[in-house]
Parts: sequence; structure tokens; C-alpha cells
Amino acid sequence: MAPEGVLNGVQVLSLEQVHVLPWGTAFLADFGAQVIRVESADHMNDRRSGPFPDDVPGETWWNEGGTFAYWGRNKQSLCIQVAEPMGKEVFLKLAANIDIVTDNFRPGTMRRYGLDHDSLAAIKPDMITLSCTAYGHTGPWHAYGARARTVDAVCGLSSLTGYEGGESIRASSNYMDHSSGLNVAYALLMALYRKRRTGEGMRIDLSMYETGVSCIAPAILEAQRDVPRPRMGTAHLRKAPHHIYPCRGEDRWITISVDGDEGWQRMCKAMDNPPWALEARFATALDRWHNRHDLDQLLSEWTAAQDDHDLMQHLQAHGIAAGVVMTAKDLVADPHLRERGYFDLFDNENAPAVGPRVYAGRPFRCSEMPVSMFLVSALGQHNVDVLREVGGLRDPEIQQLLEAGIIHVKPRNPNPPVPGATGNQSSERERNKDANYQEAVRQFVESQSHQTARRA
Repeated sequence: MAPEGVLNGVQVLSLEQVHVLPWGTAFLADFGAQVIRVESADHMNDRRSGPFPDDVPGETWWNEGGTFAYWGRNKQSLCIQVAEPMGKEVFLKLAANIDIVTDNFRPGTMRRYGLDHDSLAAIKPDMITLSCTAYGHTGPWHAYGARARTVDAVCGLSSLTGYEGGESIRASSNYMDHSSGLNVAYALLMALYRKRRTGEGMRIDLSMYETGVSCIAPAILEAQRDVPRPRMGTAHLRKAPHHIYPCRGEDRWITISVDGDEGWQRMCKAMDNPPWALEARFATALDRWHNRHDLDQLLSEWTAAQDDHDLMQHLQAHGIAAGVVMTAKDLVADPHLRERGYFDLFDNENAPAVGPRVYAGRPFRCSEMPVSMFLVSALGQHNVDVLREVGGLRDPEIQQLLEAGIIHVKPRNPNPPVPGATGNQSSERERNKDANYQEAVRQFVESQSHQTARRA
């Protein structure tokens, strides 16, 4: 059962796919909104994306993917063919009783289906609609297709990322999905607040491109004053040392950032004042910046023999900003995240073969309203409940939809996804599992089980 939240009573129909819109609506679901994910039996891209246990899709793979579980958390699933006349008719009945309708189709798709804002507002004048697209619904690029990684490029971010003196390098695979998804949640909360004050609905046209441009706003200001911003890799335009340095062990690293001469004195003390640190070429902040490559080489020789976590604690004790470069495995075992109760341990009853898994939590704590993962819906799990309770349909009408192939609980093409390149290595990975990581997960599962037992 969904916990009480500040958005209890808010109802959302979300025609969502991939990451950007599901990421935004997930936050509404976390806080108690009834988010109904509208799915099609013909399009299983999100549910195909995995990862699956040992990279092997099971018999009901459409309910087992880890990525879908995280972005689809705490939402209901309505699997209905809205492109069919009967499906569209039902969708409009649902929309008449809904607060928000969202989509992230290309511009024109919702209008082609007759589900655009004007059509929905005609049956519910206070309707809030949000479309999240790459370039918005106006402008010469409005019909262009995109992925988050291509939006990284056009918004200017990729022009800033790359090694010093080198070519452009994309920042991440879905940086703009996360950034724009947060804007989705923010915009919808703003629209709900306005609706409660005025009783009026709203149309929101949200652009990933414009989200990305806002992320490089300082570079835009600098360009107007002819201030160059070259690619710096992990270096900084003013600070040195400011880099990632190797530590003892395989692929272990630490980041160190020193600001100003006082910070450099603390750094020297932390290193026991090696003779090279007192050389004139490192005397001032400007000297250190001009000689940053030599400085980085000398620091790398000092850090390479040290344990990353021990070194981080040592530098922090001397007032130096330093951080271990954590892997995903490191994060699950991290005592700081554990103590803050960051992770969710979730065992999906709709995917028993998956078993309990550790999922990332939310980056905030609400003292009076715990936020956690409580549901990952099976495909079409809430067809009947949503059609009855929201749409007011009777059982014979629902049965007619089922017989006509308008609602589904399985994909039309149940063939499992083809494992990726890593799938061919699954047996090898099984032989070489990281024992420390497996033990960290086991301890976390055990600790969470004990806490649940004590609360019961």
C-alpha cells in the first residue's frame, strides 16, 4: 500500500518512455501522487533494457529489468493501446478525472492522437499537461529526434568537456535525462501549486535543449566578454592542484582540490613538506597553475603508494577537499550512505526470480514523511483498478476491452531481449565475483531485514 504523502490525491496519466519523463514523475510518485504509467504492449523498450540477474532475461523479463524498476518505481501500470479508437475513448474518460497528463513523444504525436492540451482541456478545463521533448514544440528544430547524449552536444556541454588540449568528449550517456527530469518534477509542482491557488490548469512545454543551455550559463556569460573557456579535463581554470590522482591498488583514484596559498600550505603540511613542494615554481597560486602539469606528476608519485580511503581521511583532517573516486560497488558498501539510510532494499513481488536488490534512494530526508520504494508494477497490473476507479468502467466494458486486444498484461512480442556484449561474459563473471562486494551486499540485506523485524 502506498504511504501517505504530500501529493496524496493528485492523479497523473503519464505516457512516458526511456528516462527523462519517468525520472521526473517518479518523484511525484515518491510523494504520494497516483502516477499511472500508460504503456503499450507493442513498445517494451524500457522494460527490455535490463539489467537482468546475471544478464539473463527470465520468462517474465518484462517485469524483471533493474533500470525499469528504478525509473518506474511507485507507479501503477495501465497497458492500453491508446492509438486504437477504443483505447483513445477510454483514455479520454480517464483524463476527465485526472489532474495531470504528461508525455515525452515528439511534437505532434499527442495532437495526432487527439490527446493534446486543447483536446484534453475541452473535457477538463483545469487540466495540467506537460510535454518533455528535446527541443520544445516550437522553433525550427521542434520535430528533430534526439537522445540525451545528442542534447549534451547541441546545448554546448560537450564543447566544454574533454581532456586539456584534446577533442570534445561527451559528459555522460544520460546527463540531460536527469537534469531535465528534475525540471519535470519542479514544473509540475509549480503547476499544482498554482492550480490550488487559482483553480486553473496549465500547459507546460519543457525542453531538454534549454535545460542543457542553462547548465552552461557561466560559459555563455564568459563568451560575451571574450573570456576563453578551454577544455581542461579534470583541471581547473584557476586552481592547482585540482586533478584526479592514482592510489595503491587496481583502478583506485582520489580527487584533490586546493584553493589559494593557505590551502597549499595545509597540503604541504599533510605531505610532511617534501622539498619539491617548497620550490619557487610552486610558491604562489599563479605559479602552481602555470606549472600544474609538473605539480600533478609529483603529486601522483606521492599518492600512488597510498590507500585511497586512508588518504582521503588524512587530507580532510588537514582541511583539504579530497574525495575517493568511488565505483558502484564502493557505494553499496559505503558506511556514510548506510548510516544515512540512503539505499532502498526492495524485493519485487512481481519478479520473484530477481530477489531482493539494493536501489539508490532519494537525496533528501523528510523527518515526518519517509520516502522509499514500495512498488514496481507488473505490465498491466492495474488495468482493472484504474479503469474501474478512475474511468468508472464496469466489468463488462473492461472484459470487452480485453477481448478486443485493447488492454494487455503481456507484450505482444514476448521474445526475450538479446543479451548485450556483457552477456557473453556472464559465466566468466560468475567465476570471478568480487567476494568483498558480495559480502557487503549480504551484510546490507541482513541489516535491513533486522531493522524490519524490529519495527514489526
